[in-house]
Amino acid sequence: MDEEEHEVYGGEIPDEGEMEGELDPQNADVDMSAADEDAVKELDEMKKRLKEMEDEAAALREMQAKVEKEMGAVQDPAGATANQASKEEADSRSVFVGN
Repeated sequence: MDEEEHEVYGGEIPDEGEMEGELDPQNADVDMSAADEDAVKELDEMKKRLKEMEDEAAALREMQAKVEKEMGAVQDPAGATANQASKEEADSRSVFVGN
């Protein structure tokens, strides 16, 4: 039989007989209880990190709201009125050129 080569893989395609030993569940030496414990431990660590990130995000949102509140209190109404007046003046001098 000619050596058959897979076009994507680039290697020769193994016969089914060669692969049987690899998939035999009786030959597998996997301790599922240890894998489960590791998965549970990893999941708990991920939950802990997620909780920490959520707490940090909440603290950042609180700090941002506090800064925005302080920035709003710092601006005086006279400055806002002057800014509005300059915008109106610029708008009155503007000409729209478009389709």
